[in-house]
Amino acid sequence: MPRRIRRAIVVVLLILLPLVVAWTYGRMTAFPAAITIAGGPAGGRYETIAAALARQIEARLDIDVTVLSTEGSYANMTLLKEGRADLILYQHGAVDLFAEQDDPSADSPPVAFVSNLHSEVTHFLVRRGVDINSPLDLPGHRVAIGRDQSGDSAISRLVLSQFGIDESEVEALRLNYTEIEQNFAADELDAAFITVGQGAPILQRLLTREGDTDGVLCDLRPIPYANAIATEYLSVSPVTIPAGLYRARGIVEPAQPVETIAVRSQLLSQRDLHAGLVEQITNIVLDESFQQQNGLRELYEAGITFARDKAEFAPHPGAMNVYEPGYKPLLDTDFVEATEGMRSFIVSTLIAAWLAFRWWNDRARRSTEHKLDRYIQNVLEIERKQLDFDQTPGSDDGEALQHLLDDVTALRLEALSEFSAHEINEDRAIETFITLCHALSDKINAKLTRQRIDSAVRPLLPGQPKTDEE
Repeated sequence: MPRRIRRAIVVVLLILLPLVVAWTYGRMTAFPAAITIAGGPAGGRYETIAAALARQIEARLDIDVTVLSTEGSYANMTLLKEGRADLILYQHGAVDLFAEQDDPSADSPPVAFVSNLHSEVTHFLVRRGVDINSPLDLPGHRVAIGRDQSGDSAISRLVLSQFGIDESEVEALRLNYTEIEQNFAADELDAAFITVGQGAPILQRLLTREGDTDGVLCDLRPIPYANAIATEYLSVSPVTIPAGLYRARGIVEPAQPVETIAVRSQLLSQRDLHAGLVEQITNIVLDESFQQQNGLRELYEAGITFARDKAEFAPHPGAMNVYEPGYKPLLDTDFVEATEGMRSFIVSTLIAAWLAFRWWNDRARRSTEHKLDRYIQNVLEIERKQLDFDQTPGSDDGEALQHLLDDVTALRLEALSEFSAHEINEDRAIETFITLCHALSDKINAKLTRQRIDSAVRPLLPGQPKTDEE
């Protein structure tokens, strides 16, 4: 390949390289066009928060968001493990509680922690007029313990087991929030365990009735020994529901502080979800206006301290970029991860391409006339000519031999002017040509020397005529 063409190709590649790198970086770090959030059951706090988060993501990041209505935390975790959800709302400890009772060998899911959202308080609700004051009074009664694979189910089973009550001792009903409300209203349910945020719509409907003090369906009852339960289960915290939280006029609800337990509601994501996207979502969650609109009081008051406290899973790198901005990597994490797997392949490909180019270039050079071919032919022609001189005794071929010597010198200079120092050092054909020129020059010089010596000695020999100068 001609040198000029190679230089032109190198220049074009150098011009295109920044454009290719920018395009590749943009493609590898681009946000996904759509994501899915697994929320929770209708009427719960998860449903409203998931919907609010989806609206913010769509408005700020121009990403299509689908919100799934689910049975609850454990169902959400299943969706995340199966890759059918990118983000989930999750009750801290739900996986551990289900694994402890059902599958001790359950593997850790491919999940990363994004942020705490709020505390979910376990509300022990008893239908008004039913004589139940403690979980110990539940045997023989109809009790809603939450749908399968929900956080309500996990906490309900924990409370029952803590008080030594087997599910067979109660009429355990697997109801969603709408069904719980309907069954309380129809006097077909005696008690229920609902673990939700304190602003959940279901609580407002069960514990208050606007303008109708006789329409209140339920009373709150305490869960004793909350500190003991929290000591055994790390994900559980003791908490007290203040008097009058849900109703302060007419029938006060609760009439006095209620001892109970609580767990954290968390936002989790796929471990490999785009780090830049998770960083933006974390910023949305930490936005004070978002916290105020969704009643995330603890997050609003404590900020990042509450957001990252007691994470059940390893934090996502995108969330860590917000929590510890000083450690944010120079290159986008997703770009680094995407290119890491390609690194060895690209290097191997470049090496193979270089070797193939060298082979092709050498082959092309061997298959075409070498630039030295013409010069070598001229050297051989001079070699043949010099054979005709200095063969006859007494002849004077000095002038002809001098011309041939000058031709060799001129030919060598012309040939070497077409090659660079690198080519002269690398190409053995050039080395051979130079050696050939030197050998031919030495041979012609030897003949010239003999001619000159012969011309000088001949007049001194006996019988040779003397010149006029003598």
